[in-house]
Amino acid sequence: MTDPSISRGLIENAMGAVEQAVDYIFNDEPAVPFHPTTDLLSLSPSEEDQIRRGEQANYRSRPTTAALSFCLTSAISLLAIAHSLIDQPTALSPVEREQLWKKLAAETKVAGRAAYRAALILSDPSAETALHEEVL
Repeated sequence: MTDPSISRGLIENAMGAVEQAVDYIFNDEPAVPFHPTTDLLSLSPSEEDQIRRGEQANYRSRPTTAALSFCLTSAISLLAIAHSLIDQPTALSPVEREQLWKKLAAETKVAGRAAYRAALILSDPSAETALHEEVL
């Protein structure tokens, strides 16, 4: 592997660039709603359904913004994982190593789910018209 300090610096620069893009692109935009399933477990089925319908309506009315937000969220998560892999201590106990890998696996799931959500938004045929109008 190449010099870890150079790799770390490149990843940090990439993270900074993506975070700067997020700040610039979404400066005047309302947040793109997303509620993980675990956050909705304490709600009644009708409350959960209402939240999910609100998310879907938002995604359909602003598909470009929503997909872009999820793509950048995924990119930031993946860069954070790469940074952790480069920056991990050389001497870890078996318990510490297991905890680190579980943490990285959880962060990878966040990145994957964000990318998957972007794919769902972009493949929704009902959003195609809104996608075209939003770009114009």
